[in-house]
Amino acid sequence: MHEMIFSKNLGSISFDDAITKTYFFHKLSSLEEAPIIYLDFDLLYSGYLTANILPQNKNFEIYRPNENTWKEILADVLEQISKRHHLVIIDSLNGFFVTLANQKDSGRIVNSVLVLLASLGQKTNSVVLAGSLSKYKEEGWVLPALGRHVIQIEKMNLFSVRKQNSHFSLALVDKHNLEKSSLQITDLDLG
Repeated sequence: MHEMIFSKNLGSISFDDAITKTYFFHKLSSLEEAPIIYLDFDLLYSGYLTANILPQNKNFEIYRPNENTWKEILADVLEQISKRHHLVIIDSLNGFFVTLANQKDSGRIVNSVLVLLASLGQKTNSVVLAGSLSKYKEEGWVLPALGRHVIQIEKMNLFSVRKQNSHFSLALVDKHNLEKSSLQITDLDLG
């Protein structure tokens, strides 16, 4: 899984539901040795930690950006990834768009932030993963309730976590949602 995710320094991962997204990111962060910066826009993961449903992982810094704090948090994250290798998890694009709902050109801002994080992260081989609850449509990956599109650029990995029977797989897909490769995920502990 590590090789697949870290093959490019910007990735988007689509999920069918928020619970799978939360447990996947928890599993990924528990396996990763690099320091992790977790931007919890939808606060679901924070809730799981606070309720002791999931344990806090090591090398883990969690931020809870909101409409008033996201710029300051972004500046701090940019400084950190410019100095040292990190895994930056954005949970989720849906929450990020909601946070910026009152901003003019919120789509442009979200996309610019992702590209800025990835560009600065190249210096230290940091990886930025943006999770979302999204569906593939003819025009690309879309955030259903918001109608927003997920950014898709050439230097970016597109992943989809898919449930098949009672198993999950992490699929690397192309811009048309055609599977390039996949890996079975075990032990997400969803029950």
